Amino acid sequence: MLCGRCRNICPTSAIKLDTEEKGVCTNCNLCAEVCPVKAIDSFEGKIKPEEIGLHYTKMQSYNDRKIKINCVNCMECYEQCPANAIYYEEGKLLIKKGDAGASIINCSLCSLCARVCPTNALKFELNRIKLIPDFCVLCGECVRVCPTQTMRLKDRYPEGACVMCGRCVKSCPVGALSIKPVSWNGSIEDDCIRCGTCSKACPTSAITFDPTTMDKPEVDLSKCILCEICAADCPVDAIKIKCNLPERKLEKHSIKINQSLCVGCGLCVDACKITLKGDPAMSLKDGLAQVNEMKCIGCGACATTCPAECIRVVKIYDKKRVAGQASDVVILP
Repeated sequence: MLCGRCRNICPTSAIKLDTEEKGVCTNCNLCAEVCPVKAIDSFEGKIKPEEIGLHYTKMQSYNDRKIKINCVNCMECYEQCPANAIYYEEGKLLIKKGDAGASIINCSLCSLCARVCPTNALKFELNRIKLIPDFCVLCGECVRVCPTQTMRLKDRYPEGACVMCGRCVKSCPVGALSIKPVSWNGSIEDDCIRCGTCSKACPTSAITFDPTTMDKPEVDLSKCILCEICAADCPVDAIKIKCNLPERKLEKHSIKINQSLCVGCGLCVDACKITLKGDPAMSLKDGLAQVNEMKCIGCGACATTCPAECIRVVKIYDKKRVAGQASDVVILP
């Protein structure tokens, strides 16, 4: 139902709710909880806990919900609303309703933030992130590498990492949340196109790929931290996402070949034949590599294969950002 109640109750802001339509109520019930005069209807305390999910799902009460006449305009609901769905008009507080198009993502405890912290202000212990605020120098490295983009700098220290308190699970009105281990056996599907994107994206070098000797990338599970950046970046979904990272859609790409460096080996053509199933975008003309940009899908297999590194592929992804790059632009090699 994507109400965002778990986001409201998370003490470390490790859960992020995004909406396509800004300023629309997501029915998180926070306004009713903070109202000092109970001017906003709430299910809390009125029905049995096991029935809450049913009421939230039907949404009938929330669709009809209004701020009642006994409102004293204290503006607490206005200030606290995480969706900015409460607005002031002609002397009254009102709630904007509709389809917010919400999506939710949470810290996956991959530990990348702790791995890159230069002062050890973040540590990964007992399957949770531990913060030592006195050590933090606000460098922002943890924010830069966070795959889920829940990390952010707040005042004097970072927040956004899960501490496994379980409050989100207890607060969910429909029982959609749980805490459970996630595992991956390192398998890569047979529809892998050998582009090497996963090996380039992996922040711990757990994935290796040599296109001249290997049929597909290999995974060293002892190095894998289940950050899922490889799965999010895979252009053909050959690595399945186990948790909650969004897949990234390749919106644009460009490819440039420095023919003064090209040795005419043809490995880029061979790689492209596999990727495009026999109808390659790459070819040799007068012994040098060239590309048919109408056929090119921007996978980067040619750049990964090229021994002279004369091929440069620029990928521009949509705004569902996944860390590992400082922006939505990825450059190969």
